[in-house]
Amino acid sequence: MNVRRFPSSAERGLGVVGVTLALACTLVLSACGGSGSGARDQSGGGTSIADAVIAFVAPRDGADTVIGAQLEQFAQTVQSRLLGDCMTSDGFAAPALPTGGPPTDLGDQQFPNLPVIEATHDLGLFTSSGPFFNPQQGMSAPERKAWLARISRCFQKTQRQSLLFGSPKLGPLTGHWYAIVNQVSGSSQIKKLSKKAAKCSAAHGVPATSVQSLYGRLQAKVGPLSSSNANSTKVQALQAKGASVLAACWTKVINTTTDLLTGRRATYLAQNATAVSALQSQINRQVAALQRQYGIKLTVVGS
Repeated sequence: MNVRRFPSSAERGLGVVGVTLALACTLVLSACGGSGSGARDQSGGGTSIADAVIAFVAPRDGADTVIGAQLEQFAQTVQSRLLGDCMTSDGFAAPALPTGGPPTDLGDQQFPNLPVIEATHDLGLFTSSGPFFNPQQGMSAPERKAWLARISRCFQKTQRQSLLFGSPKLGPLTGHWYAIVNQVSGSSQIKKLSKKAAKCSAAHGVPATSVQSLYGRLQAKVGPLSSSNANSTKVQALQAKGASVLAACWTKVINTTTDLLTGRRATYLAQNATAVSALQSQINRQVAALQRQYGIKLTVVGS
């Protein structure tokens, strides 16, 4: 999982269309497309904000990723509101960015939620969710220039204010955890299992050296986001094919990785107890305040 959600200077140099898409993608995932089906109801009881913070910062499996994604989507929704407030405070219209997003119950390419993927025959490949979104359509050149300048300033401002992503504690904690994830992924045990899985995957017509490369290979076949269609026969076949190969060939790699990370996470949490506790307290306070301010309810549901 890539924690950086905000456009780099290189992305901001892409021009009017590039900046618009970069900004939209960071705020609502549906702007970049989603998997072929809408968000599904999730089973299980409620999860505390404190547990959701751990699931987001240090996920072990697809179930953790599902929980963390709910907290992440709340943070993205709040940032969209902050961005709108910033724009309107200077006389600009709030950006009418798309709402919704891809299903959060499928996990991601680093931590797939295998039970749901098997049940739905949906791998969660990214596809277009509709026509290309351009909030600057109909603006004159001077209006576009002013709008881009203002939204860039507002984006930088709201990034610092943003729930979760604005915390200086987040980067070091996630950096430490993903160093552990990389160690596990590169361990002799996982490498051995991956070699066997790669042979199985190739035999099923999807050559891959890892779970992530499996996603990457199939994602490349989906085609450009501007032209792919979530409901097309081609995309649905790729989703089903990917789900089938993932289950048939990579289940042992996924489950063993989870087992190894579960053992490592106990040590990680003990070593970072003070920083984790401080982040949990900060997020709890922010969520309570933001729910009151914007009337947005966050109820984290376990997978």
